[in-house]
Amino acid sequence: MQLLQRNLATWVEELLTASPVVVIEGARQVGKSTLASMLGTPGTVYASMDDDVARWQVREDPVGFLRMAGRGRLVIDEIQRCPELILPLKAEVDRDRRPGRFVLTGSANLLRIPRAEDSLAGRAMTARLQPFTQGELAGRQDDWVSWMLQRQRRPVVPAERSDIVERVVKGGYPPVQSMSPRLRVSWLRDYANRLVGRDASDVGRAQPELLRRLLLQLAAMPGAELVLDRLAQELGVGRSAVSSHLELLERLFLMHRLPSWSRNLSQRQVQRPKCYLTDSGLAAALSGLDAGHLSSVQGGEHRGPLLEGFIACELLRQRGWSATHYEVFHYRDRNGSEVDLVIETPKGVIAVEVKSAVAPAGHHFKHLKALRDRLGGEFVAGVVLTVGEGRSVGDRLEALPVSSLWTHE
Repeated sequence: MQLLQRNLATWVEELLTASPVVVIEGARQVGKSTLASMLGTPGTVYASMDDDVARWQVREDPVGFLRMAGRGRLVIDEIQRCPELILPLKAEVDRDRRPGRFVLTGSANLLRIPRAEDSLAGRAMTARLQPFTQGELAGRQDDWVSWMLQRQRRPVVPAERSDIVERVVKGGYPPVQSMSPRLRVSWLRDYANRLVGRDASDVGRAQPELLRRLLLQLAAMPGAELVLDRLAQELGVGRSAVSSHLELLERLFLMHRLPSWSRNLSQRQVQRPKCYLTDSGLAAALSGLDAGHLSSVQGGEHRGPLLEGFIACELLRQRGWSATHYEVFHYRDRNGSEVDLVIETPKGVIAVEVKSAVAPAGHHFKHLKALRDRLGGEFVAGVVLTVGEGRSVGDRLEALPVSSLWTHE
């Protein structure tokens, strides 16, 4: 596959000018090592903790290992496999705080490794690399939220439903982009099995079979609210086991929790989050859903939730380089009013409903109107994303094609 530019690269390059340690974290096979190599300068040395010899060097002489790049840069891949390196790294950074000395890549959340958070506080800055966005695959700098905040926006040509469905089932993992559908599904399933069977043990105590069943359960219910007791009952285990294994899936970057939005910050913490796998292609493969089925009438009940997860993931990925700082939530009030995605920006709230229909219906705007009327001037826009054309439907309400996420100008 052609080497594609990652939109996160500019931000990582900026971090390297300010911090002695830059962490590029993300799931396996999303391109962390490739990105690190694209940032290489003369004198850069690469070492992988997947390599037995490199781990032996760390155990025998951690200081010598950390200094082997001299005045250059040391890139350490898969650092989570060698957590004993964290404390020597802290001491080495305290000795010489030159920016850009170390780049660490990790397929698990480094700050959840014991001692890492305290040891690297003030010494490291982190960028999260995720699977490709549709904009990256098209060679575009996609930033939908900033585009939505513009006063004037050009119309967007909608993509065909078949094209949208194909993008959903393919997802964004780099290795699968040029594979046949059959090979892609096999790769994604094997990928998930390897992660739960091997990598999970690097970041916590895991029961691989429970982790696998939990992952399959989440894949089958994209966008569902997280109810621990229900999951525990369906899996036949205790609530605490479900909670600890959900955390493992987050550490492995296989799952997003989307918090519930409220004006009351403390209230957000007690309301149920929604859950999505971090890639729609992975969710489709694990659920046995292909483009043909999702495009059919029978596939309609699965098409909407998967499309919602696809869009949520696109927005969460774009957040890494967006010119606008924003957070993504879902919304549900006591009266049953629900909005799929609520985007909180410094300029106000953008509310998004996701529909797999070709054209929006009047009732699709019902909950957007209710939220608009509640928020008043804080409400920037209410959008129904469909696979059809865009149009304005009233005060700060509009329909837009799903393809506006990556084809906006």
